Formats: sequence, structure tokens, C-alpha cells
Amino acid sequence: MRFGKILLMGLMAACLMGASSRAWDEGNTICPGDGGAEAEQIRIFIKNWKKVYPMDGEPVREFAVTDLDGNGLLEILVRSPESEDIPVVYEVTPDHDGLKKRNKKWYSRQISGQSIAWFVMHPETAAGPWTGNIDDAEAMLQDSYDVNTGRKEAFG
Repeated sequence: MRFGKILLMGLMAACLMGASSRAWDEGNTICPGDGGAEAEQIRIFIKNWKKVYPMDGEPVREFAVTDLDGNGLLEILVRSPESEDIPVVYEVTPDHDGLKKRNKKWYSRQISGQSIAWFVMHPETAAGPWTGNIDDAEAMLQDSYDVNTGRKEAFG
């Protein structure tokens, strides 16, 4: 009986510790992953995955989700891991009905003084939206946005 109570209290403590990872950060208006405006825009990236992650034979890409220009419209930056070139950048349209490709000049203006946290999406995860499995890709894009806005210190 005593062992059961200790086990139950341990499980309750573990549940409470897990809940704190979704807690509101002081000063932020949106809790990470709360389904706010950026979550809607991340779903737009997923709906337009053919542009973001074309099936062109290159299995691995680096991604970053940002709002470099601060206009409230998210951008997804995509590049090959071997490349230090300017990434391909797509921004959500003002009507939230698609993506607009940004040019290299736009990116060069916005990146000045910025630090981007890139992540590599495993090819199976990146191919998920092609097969209808969007949860992992969506979570990773949200994670990227949270890291790049300073809501989180690291991926995961």
C-alpha cells in the first residue's frame, strides 16, 4: 500500500513537471504551440509543402522559421546543409492564402545582425506532409519559430 502511494506521487510529480514545458513565458503574448497566429501560418507552410520541400532528389535540407522583417508574416528559410549560400525564402502572404518567394536582396537586407538557428529535418519527417503525416513536421517548424524568437533556448 505504501509503495503504491509513493508511486502515485511520483507519477503526479512527473506529470506536473511535463506540464511546465507548456507554461507561459513572462512577457510573451503567445504560449509556444498554443495554436496562435503563427501556428496558422505554419499550417500554410505545410499546405504548400511542394514549394518548401520539392521532391527533387535532394533528401536533406536545413530549415528555419522566422519573422525577419517583423511584419507578423512568417518566413521559412530552406537550404542545403552543404551550402552557405543564401537560402530559398518563402513568406506567408498577407491574406494567409499561400506563400510568396522572397528574393536574395530582400534576405540580405533582413539578415543583417540576425542570428538564425537552423535545423535539419530527417528525410522521413520532411516527407511526412507528402504522405499526410504532418504532425512531426508541423511540430518541428513550430519549434524552429520558438527558438528563433527566443521563446525557447534549444530545439526539442
